[in-house]
Amino acid sequence: LEDPLLALASSKRSEPRIPSSALIEAGLVKAGDILRDGKGRFEAVVRPDGAVMFGQIIGSIHKIGALAQGLPACNGWTFWHVRKGAALVPIDVLRQRVRAEMAKAP
Repeated sequence: LEDPLLALASSKRSEPRIPSSALIEAGLVKAGDILRDGKGRFEAVVRPDGAVMFGQIIGSIHKIGALAQGLPACNGWTFWHVRKGAALVPIDVLRQRVRAEMAKAP
């Protein structure tokens, strides 16, 4: 087989880890912004440190996403969305922008 066929597919786990606070540092999300799930059932407020607040509970995007849904776990990157103009954008799209910028940096 040719070399390209033997190459392993990259996985999400092999990509650089991005903390949710990086979205704030990049100016893509601001403290006080409201995150919503894609169906508009749940809302959480972004805190300056990148954590989110759901009612009086503060935690990671993953922990709060799971709590809101009553589930043991949640991928907060794909669960939470932020309004950008008229569109509701998954924060995972913003994380990909941060990764792209990191790849450009020397």
